[in-house]
Amino acid sequence: MNGRIPPRQHPTIDPYFTFECERAIDGAVRELVDKAITAGWPPEAAFKAIKRVTERQALAYQEDPDPAVNQVEVRIRTGFSLAPF
Repeated sequence: MNGRIPPRQHPTIDPYFTFECERAIDGAVRELVDKAITAGWPPEAAFKAIKRVTERQALAYQEDPDPAVNQVEVRIRTGFSLAPF
């Protein structure tokens, strides 16, 4: 699998919509789990981690659906500062 997720074919009000989304991401999730297992992580740990990460990301998305809109400029720390403290 190449991790590609097909676009949706049904509108969000269609009863098949959720199932279609699950089928669309199933292969990518399976591939991610396989990579974690190949790296030495037990399957149970991989599934728990995916569940927790997706829950956190869902909460973050609810708080800020488009973080790119209000991006904060990131500055590289150089260790040099003109601040008096």
